[in-house]
Amino acid sequence: MTISIDPITRKKLIIVRQLYQNAVIQSASHHSVIDRLLSVIGFDLAIETVLRALVGSLDSSKSPADGFQGLIQQCDSLLNGSGNNAVPDKANIQYIHSIRNDAQHKAKYPNESDVSDCRTYARDFLRKIISELWDVDFERISLVDMIQHEKVKQYLVDAENYLLQGNYQEAIHSASTGLTWTLNRVETALVGRLPSFAGGILLMDVFGNPMSDSQAKDGYRALERMQDTLLYITLGMNYTEYMQYKKFVGHVIFTGDGKAHNQGKLEPAEPSDVEFVVAYSINTVVQIEGIVGNIDAPFGSEHWRY
Repeated sequence: MTISIDPITRKKLIIVRQLYQNAVIQSASHHSVIDRLLSVIGFDLAIETVLRALVGSLDSSKSPADGFQGLIQQCDSLLNGSGNNAVPDKANIQYIHSIRNDAQHKAKYPNESDVSDCRTYARDFLRKIISELWDVDFERISLVDMIQHEKVKQYLVDAENYLLQGNYQEAIHSASTGLTWTLNRVETALVGRLPSFAGGILLMDVFGNPMSDSQAKDGYRALERMQDTLLYITLGMNYTEYMQYKKFVGHVIFTGDGKAHNQGKLEPAEPSDVEFVVAYSINTVVQIEGIVGNIDAPFGSEHWRY
C-alpha cells in the first residue's frame, strides 16, 4: 500500500537524492582512498535518511530509533503494521553499513570493487523502497528542480531524460552543455575573459626585448590556466572531480548559431560514467547558483565594471 507524499517528506527525499548523487561523484575517484570512503559513507547515509523519512511518514508521533539495526527493526514493524512488505534488500544495505563500519572502526578502507557494489546496492534499494512506499520513481527525484535558471535547467532535464532512455551520448552532451554554459556566464564577472582569438601575449626579457612567439604562446596558456584555476577555486569546485568529468566530455564549444559541440579525445563511457557526468553537472550547477545567485548576474555583477 503506497502512501501520499507530503512536502516535508518530499524535501527529505530530495536530500536522499543529493546524498546519493554526491556519493556517485566521489565513487568515480580511482586514486583517492578518502573519496572512496566518503562515497560509501554517502551511500549509507542516503539509506539511513530514507529509512528515517519512512518512520516519519508512517507514524509522525515516533522518533526514529537510534542505531542502524534498531532503525531497520522499527521500519519493519511500521511497514508490517501498515500492510506493506518489510524493508527490502536487508542483506545488501547491511553490507554497505558493514563496509562503512570496517573503515571507521577497523581502519579497513574500501577498494574499488567494494565501492562499486555499494553503489549498485544503494541505487537498487532506494529505487525499490521509494517506489513501493511512496509510488515515486527515484530517478525522477531531481535536483534540477532546485536550479532557477530556466535555460540551464532545460539542458539538465534533457540530460536526465536521455540517461533514463539509455541515450548516453546525448546525456553527456546535454549535461556538459548546461555546465559549460553556466561556467561561461559566470567567468567574465569573476575572473574576466581573454579575447576569443588571441594566441599569445607580448613578453619582454629583462633587457626589454620581445621574446619568441612560442614563449608568448606559453605565457598566454599559463595565464589561461591560472584564470581557470581561480574560477574553480572561487566556485568551490573540486578540480580532481572536474578533470574526471572532462575525460568524458572533452572541450565544449558554442558556435555562432548557439549550438554546442563536444571536441577532443574522449574516453569511452560506461553507463556508470554517464551517470557520474550527469550527477556532477547537476550538482555543480546547483552549487554555483547557490554561491553566485543569479547566473546571468553573478554577485549582482550588472554593477561591476572592468
